[in-house]
Amino acid sequence: MNEQRRSLVALLDAHTDVPFEGDVLEERGFIERVAMALYDRHEQFSRWPESVRHFYACYDLNFQVGSGGFAQAAYNIPHLIPVAQEAFEQFGRTKAAELCSRAVALLPAELVEHMAKGFTGEESLEGVFDHFNESAMNELSQNLPSEFWADGALQSLVQRHRKDFASVDRLG
Repeated sequence: MNEQRRSLVALLDAHTDVPFEGDVLEERGFIERVAMALYDRHEQFSRWPESVRHFYACYDLNFQVGSGGFAQAAYNIPHLIPVAQEAFEQFGRTKAAELCSRAVALLPAELVEHMAKGFTGEESLEGVFDHFNESAMNELSQNLPSEFWADGALQSLVQRHRKDFASVDRLG
């Protein structure tokens, strides 16, 4: 456990809410700092308020898909894909939610394939990347709708639910 955890209360106190249009933030440092503070506490995920779980799942799915597509997300965070789907639904992003729904439908076969290939976390990066290229999840990563990239929605979520995010510091 990380004893040097970042304080969400301090991050929120230092942040001035800003209105914005669209989903492109000029400076995404705030949501990155919130995400890093949550990464420090990921083992508490099930105890977080729904708004915090939605932020974390959507932020991490954006990161994973941006780095290696849905195959990487299925490998690293399969449990977060359904939660991200819920987040996109709450954001009113139907195309992104449908994409997550398709990923959830493919997950059982994808996880069986991981087992068949002997993935245990000890496999070589080369073997994992080869799998990503062969994965049926790859199709989902083609032509992602712009609404999938959710920086603005994530910042708005934090700004609307400050108390929920601050409560995470009290979880110990």
